Amino acid sequence: MSSVAVRLTPGFLLMLSALTALTPLGTDIYLSAVPAIASDYGNSLHEVELSVSVFLMGFSLGQLLGGPLSDRYGRRRMVLIGLSIFAVGSLGIILAPSLDVMLAFRVVQALGGGLAVVNSTAIIRDLASGREGAGAMIRVIQVMMIAPLVAPLLGMLILKMLGWHSVFGFLLIYALLLIVLFYFRLPETRKVRTGGNPLRNYWQVLSDRRIWGFVASTCAAYAGMLSFVTSSPGIFMGHFGLSDTVYPLVFGCVVLTMLAMSKVNLHLLKRYSPPVLISIGQKIQIAMGMLMVGYIFLFDELSVWPLTLMLMLYIGSHGFVVANATSSITEYFPHLAGTATALVGALGFASGGIAGGVVSALSDGSPKAMVCMMLAAVLFGSIIRRLTKSFQELASA
Repeated sequence: MSSVAVRLTPGFLLMLSALTALTPLGTDIYLSAVPAIASDYGNSLHEVELSVSVFLMGFSLGQLLGGPLSDRYGRRRMVLIGLSIFAVGSLGIILAPSLDVMLAFRVVQALGGGLAVVNSTAIIRDLASGREGAGAMIRVIQVMMIAPLVAPLLGMLILKMLGWHSVFGFLLIYALLLIVLFYFRLPETRKVRTGGNPLRNYWQVLSDRRIWGFVASTCAAYAGMLSFVTSSPGIFMGHFGLSDTVYPLVFGCVVLTMLAMSKVNLHLLKRYSPPVLISIGQKIQIAMGMLMVGYIFLFDELSVWPLTLMLMLYIGSHGFVVANATSSITEYFPHLAGTATALVGALGFASGGIAGGVVSALSDGSPKAMVCMMLAAVLFGSIIRRLTKSFQELASA
């Protein structure tokens, strides 16, 4: 299908949201099934939780490959190829006889997801820039956030009725439906295709000091949020003893806050620039991170509800950081939007995968490792952002 004029209509943004939702669906829909998977394979909860980190690392690699490939060969082609690989990985997970085989196909699934999803932001950048582009990204994220809100509930229902294998069957069907939708509804939006060495393109993006603060902020935001996602089954169902029916409701409250704060972010974009909103988001996260660490370490008797409230505000601020940082980065590279998007997305998910793996490795079953990682991550992102801003001011003086 040749390149044609495309507008960022609500229907088109909804379609991009459905594609972007592949990420939270891939990580969140089976969280309620973690105990069942562990029991079926004879592994521990923490071993099965590593499947989240494995997915995130594979997803980041898929984005790194998908960005320059989409700049060279077009968005539409890479979306269709990525979704097809995701479908193959989902089928492999359903048929996997052991956790090791399941983890291998999680990597395949994640690679395909990364190849496809990285194009969502690049397509928006092809069609809009500035505040219009940031607003479109936030609208996509707002609709996409319905996925992590309903995914654990949906996964729990499928688990109760059909078993955990059918949870991944749902992902297979979802990917196949997206293939049909994008085949018929997505024209090519990349008007000028960029060739060249992908490594050189990545270096061109990463060597630009103007984006370092945005990249660090994005990595920190993903590290904090995905530390929560990775460890939440063990903490809420293991440490606090919530059932696999109540856990999705608590998880949904956290995601619902992120959706609400994303709407606030969209409204504030009319008055404030993306860097200002990133700063606001990080300040909220630092405050909540300090409160969570204080609560966990100073009180012997812990309740799930105060921790949930603080998590809601911390995770809710994620949208303030990531959407605005990604939009700011792509502004500097209009002809390498796919590469820039892939780089920041891959680094973000890789940071989240590493952070989640570290939390799982250090966890004693309590929330201590999780909250410490969440606070450390946002402090790192905020400090780097401030330092790079100071360097830029000195360089321009």
